[in-house]
Amino acid sequence: MAKPETIGTLATTPERSVVTWAHGKRQVRAMLRAAAIKPAGFFRARRENSQEYVIGLECGGHARAERRPGGKVTVHRAKVVKVSDLTAEQIAAIVAAG
Repeated sequence: MAKPETIGTLATTPERSVVTWAHGKRQVRAMLRAAAIKPAGFFRARRENSQEYVIGLECGGHARAERRPGGKVTVHRAKVVKVSDLTAEQIAAIVAAG
């Protein structure tokens, strides 16, 4: 798997010393737009992990950001492979894993 790519860091919400949920989401979307990466769908619900933003990407993979001032915004890309590009051993390992 490829290493995550850092596209920026979160800034504090104006007039506060923290990153609010809504302002952080706006910052993440703006950074994705500036990097020419298109998000797919919505952010993962805050109740699942209120200290982290996660959103899927159309190109495969997801973007993730720590919810704190200076938190890194990283892009984790998924590698898409065709079955015709796999070796017999790789196919057997995938079938065995279920």
